[in-house]
This record gives sequence, C-alpha cells and structure tokens, in this order.
Amino acid sequence: MKGIVSFSIGLTGLILCLFLVDNEPKATIFKLALGFVVGGIIEFIVFVIKNRNRWNILKTLILKRNKPVRVTVAYLFRIELNGKYVLIKRHKKDNPGYQPVGGAYKYLKEENREFFDKLGVEPCHFVPRDEDTEHDLRVIVNKRKNLVKFLRWFESRKNRELDPYREFYEELVEPGFLSKDVFKHIKYIFIGKHVEGVLKSPVYPIDELRYAEIFELRIEDDEQKKAIMNLTNFQDEILFATPYEIRNKASQDGKVILSHSFKILP
Repeated sequence: MKGIVSFSIGLTGLILCLFLVDNEPKATIFKLALGFVVGGIIEFIVFVIKNRNRWNILKTLILKRNKPVRVTVAYLFRIELNGKYVLIKRHKKDNPGYQPVGGAYKYLKEENREFFDKLGVEPCHFVPRDEDTEHDLRVIVNKRKNLVKFLRWFESRKNRELDPYREFYEELVEPGFLSKDVFKHIKYIFIGKHVEGVLKSPVYPIDELRYAEIFELRIEDDEQKKAIMNLTNFQDEILFATPYEIRNKASQDGKVILSHSFKILP
C-alpha cells in the first residue's frame, strides 16, 4: 500500500508537470515526483522479493481475485528411524493408502467469527464434516484476493491450534500403537512449511491451496526408541518407508503411499 501511494503521488506530479509553464517550479515538482515514483518502484521490488515464495498465490490473486479457493492447512510429522519414515494407513475410501502422521489444524470458531466473516471464510463441505472434523482448517475463501490476509492470520498463530500433539495422540497413542505412559508428552522441532500454491484440484470443482507445516519427532530416550521400533508389529496399519519408496508412491511389497507424503522428506 505504501508503494502504491508513493507511485500514485509521483505519477500525479509528473502529469502536473506537463501543464506547468514556469520552469523553476516545474523542475522542483518533477524532481519530487520522480522521487516518489522511484520510491514506489523500490517498494514494489522489495514486496516481490519478500513474497517470491508466494508468487503463484500473488499471480492468481491478480487473475482470479474474486474466484473462490479451497484451503487446507495441516501439519505432518517426520518420524525417522534407521533411514526409514513412519507412515500410517488412511482408512477413508476416497483415497486409501499410507501417509505421514498428522492432520488439519483446528481454529477457534467464536474468536474468529468476525474476522472470517469479513474475509468470506467458510467451512468446506466437499468432504462431510462431523464432530471430529468440526473446526478443521479445511475452508473455502470465497474471494481469493483475501487469501494473503488469511495466511497472515494463520502465521500470526492467533486463535488457532498451536500444538501438533493432538493428531500424534489420536493416530498413534489412542489406538494403542504407542503407550500413553511412554508418550505422555513428546519433543518435536519445527522443520519448515510446504506451500504448493494455488492449483487446479484433481478432486474438487474449485482450485485449492494446500499448506503444510512439518515437525520432526525427537525421540527422548531408549524407551521411546524401542516403542517406535515396535511399530513394525502393526504391519497392516504402519509402514516404515524409505525415501525412494515415498517418492515412488509405493512400497516394495505394493502398498500405496499417498502423494503428499514426500513433504516430510529432507
């Protein structure tokens, strides 16, 4: 906005110079106007550099600014042992296979009601919602010109889920794959994020943006290490996959590995 204002003032000044006759004020106004124009251009260049990783998003905001977009914001766990990564079976019939532990973040409904209404953010109902998926950050932004504001809200960490332990517990501890006593708490570090940009959805009737934060589980002691190793006892539900298998989207024995699993790889 600052760059737009500066550029607009400068451009107005340059146009004004076309109608001035007196050379002295004309020269002064020209210099000032040129400074504002250059300042606006510099602001734009800085903006592009800062947002270079979001260029795909910025491009779609310009070309399809009033079109809706489906947004999924999730977190995935990198759980590595002896060069292999822990994947868990996805049971939903629409897209079965093995994937990293993790899932969609939750948002606080009442705290975000006014802000989401202002941005035109609403729950996505392409997949049926229930008490488990209620308040998942699988939403539709009705006008994608508001997409950057939505992502800024998420990255501000305000009024949303912060700790990724919930999905770890629900997928590994609650079903009994890992002991609650051994994993009553976990240590993890933030690795980074993976933003695919706004792409045509292979499944849904509108474009979508998939945003994932990656966390690496840090095994704290021998007891936790042994418990992770013992996940091999659940061969139908848990898969230890090599990077090659993950990139190839299939294990050596033919099990399907879902395409987004590569995001946990270094």
